[in-house]
Amino acid sequence: MTVAASFTARRKDGSTVRVGVHVAPATMEGRPITISMLQDISERERAQRQIEAYVKQLEEAMFSTVSAVSTLVELRDPYTSGHERRVGALAKAIGIELGLPEGVCTGLEHIGAIHDIGKIAVPAEILSKPGRLTEIEFALIKTHAQAGHDVLKDVSFPWPIAKAILQHHERLDGSGYPNGAKGDDIILEARILAVADVVEAIGSHRPYRPTRGIDAALEEIVQYRGVRYDARVVDACTRLFRDKGYRLPE
Repeated sequence: MTVAASFTARRKDGSTVRVGVHVAPATMEGRPITISMLQDISERERAQRQIEAYVKQLEEAMFSTVSAVSTLVELRDPYTSGHERRVGALAKAIGIELGLPEGVCTGLEHIGAIHDIGKIAVPAEILSKPGRLTEIEFALIKTHAQAGHDVLKDVSFPWPIAKAILQHHERLDGSGYPNGAKGDDIILEARILAVADVVEAIGSHRPYRPTRGIDAALEEIVQYRGVRYDARVVDACTRLFRDKGYRLPE
């Protein structure tokens, strides 16, 4: 079995160098021996750090661009200002409560922060309408999930952002939209987003109606636990609010 390791060595002049060590068993004239190889890996590690920094800069630039578009959506839909940010924060908290990996939880926050990006394709007069929507207007609103997916489907993210956006209004029993997906066809990120979205929408104030409160929001998801909403996600969300004092960000 080959063993690999690395360490920092100090030269005679006091400078340091990163050294890679590879140790492997072998035989010579029928006797077991050990072959060791030492290699200066300073430049390789330095290049790797530069690549990682560059990738991080690209990711930050990409998210800044997407967030700018999301902000534009909020400007066109003033009645839901801050909604996406609060959904992202709650989705991340639910992910943490479920014990999901840190990277997945970070992704949930990013997904939540742009999940309504498809509303850029919905007429502003419908988004800003303070009263009840007509059937036709609501049908136009419902196109935002597909539109958001179409905007981001060709962008390479480390998370399934486009699919989660497409499915965030789907329900386990097939009663959601845009495709009536059900059960295991709905990815976990979308299940979490669905619960966070509903809780924020019911539990937050809107200029055209007072908040119904978090209790009403939790009653909604508990009522449809395992029917519309993932049971584990509902349980995690209710624990956050009822047992751990979670509050939606302002």
